[in-house]
Amino acid sequence: MRMRKRELSSLALVLSTAALLAGCAGSGKSGGTANEDDFHESGLPIVDKPITLRIAGTYDERTGSNWNELETIKELNKDTNVQEDWNLVPGTDWANKRKITLASGDLPDVVLDLTNSEVVTGGAQGMFIPLEDLIAKYAPNLTAFLAKYPEVRQAITAPDGHIYSLPLANMSQYKHADGNSLWINKEWLKKIGMEMPTTTEDFKKMLEAFKAQDMDGDGNPNNEIPLTGIYGDSLYGLGYLFGSFNTMDNTFIVQDDKVQFVRSTPEYKNAIDYLHSLYAEGLIDPETFTQNSSQLIAKISSGKKASVGAFFAWSADQNTNADYRWDYGSPIIPLKGPDGYQITPRNNLQLSPAMFVITKADKHPKATMRWVDRAYEPELSLKLREGPNRLKKMDDGTYDIIENPKNYTAGEWKVKETPYNSFVYGFSQEMRDKERLPKPKPGQLDPDFDEWYQALIPYMKSWVFPDILFTNDQYKTIEQYQTDIQAYTDKMAAQWITKGGIDKDWDGYVQTLNKMGLSDYIKVYQDGYDTNKKNLEK
Repeated sequence: MRMRKRELSSLALVLSTAALLAGCAGSGKSGGTANEDDFHESGLPIVDKPITLRIAGTYDERTGSNWNELETIKELNKDTNVQEDWNLVPGTDWANKRKITLASGDLPDVVLDLTNSEVVTGGAQGMFIPLEDLIAKYAPNLTAFLAKYPEVRQAITAPDGHIYSLPLANMSQYKHADGNSLWINKEWLKKIGMEMPTTTEDFKKMLEAFKAQDMDGDGNPNNEIPLTGIYGDSLYGLGYLFGSFNTMDNTFIVQDDKVQFVRSTPEYKNAIDYLHSLYAEGLIDPETFTQNSSQLIAKISSGKKASVGAFFAWSADQNTNADYRWDYGSPIIPLKGPDGYQITPRNNLQLSPAMFVITKADKHPKATMRWVDRAYEPELSLKLREGPNRLKKMDDGTYDIIENPKNYTAGEWKVKETPYNSFVYGFSQEMRDKERLPKPKPGQLDPDFDEWYQALIPYMKSWVFPDILFTNDQYKTIEQYQTDIQAYTDKMAAQWITKGGIDKDWDGYVQTLNKMGLSDYIKVYQDGYDTNKKNLEK
């Protein structure tokens, strides 16, 4: 038995010595690749022998899941010897699929599009590797982008000081404008002899007229929908109307450095009461509370004539039928409410801090970092954001925009050759300025144009809660309260909008929230906000 122990001890010593020597041999040239001598710290290829990264994520259904055939991915891979095995699912399935993937123990090398809490928790558990040293050594494009936009670095840095995820970041100033815009059928307005509404009262009168008349001329005055949307959705929801009541349809807002839970405020109560006044008269599509985005887009685009008077979206021309896409003209600036309020959020810039993590299963972390850093090269970021098929580089370094062919909608054309918002990029205002963007027609505005952002500036309030990462313990506290409070407030809002009774129920509703731990829920957001502010001031 003693001899056996000595043999095992000797064997362990030999193996550990061999491992140490192997590590020294590859020192300075590699970093986790299966074959240390294959990796190159600079230049191409990244590795001498091809490697394949297993990557899980979601995709835009207009783009499809065959990413290896996209022009942007081909350019990303060119001459690198890095290949990808994409395991992609539709966006509607991704949340559940992601949870299963993270819990399975069989991790891919890279996971895309996580929640902030998943990143912090996975990092604390060792599921995702820290990236700050890899970024400093092997990601010059991302390093330059983070130096230019320190707020992005702040957003991706966990409270423990590590960076566990890489961002999708669009720092164009026009993205401060809220994507939840209101579009009204101007041809229907002409038919009822009304001007574009400027107040919530005018808006209601307009919807009443849409409901009362046969707007599409088919002889049936009851098959038109005055107003539709998706309740609670940030893009297609009813949030636009909350600004007329001096609040926002956000869970939390910040006023004078004080965090507020919107759904317990008098302003929120007034907004819900107004929505009930619309619903009670049949002016809001009942399916607003059940439909998804695909169903909404089909509703506003599938008929031979427009059947919807007004809806909420980022763009009308990308969602409606080509035969009447321009009937909706321009989005409108915030409606003035009964007390004169007329506001819109000054949104955080488009930033997804948790877009790309490298898991502990990845045998090639340095090669992975060098590969993904190519996506942050300014010109490739431009193509990932805008679509290479839409861009024509001019002699002066600017980019002309190629409009969509007739067999593509503008949205389909934009995402034809890029993963778009399902992958990383770092898009700067400087790159935005290099685009020769089409100008809006006189009297027309569109959220894709800087002119729309400029028009909204006088109404913007910087109340939106910032993009920050909480600590692992804070996320646990948030999880403790979030699900039940969200479900309860959603249930009551739907009840009040469809059936009324908010005045009668309000005091009891607030008492119930307090019993559910609302003060603790607010406090964890206040603590996270205060910590983030202090870090920014350092």
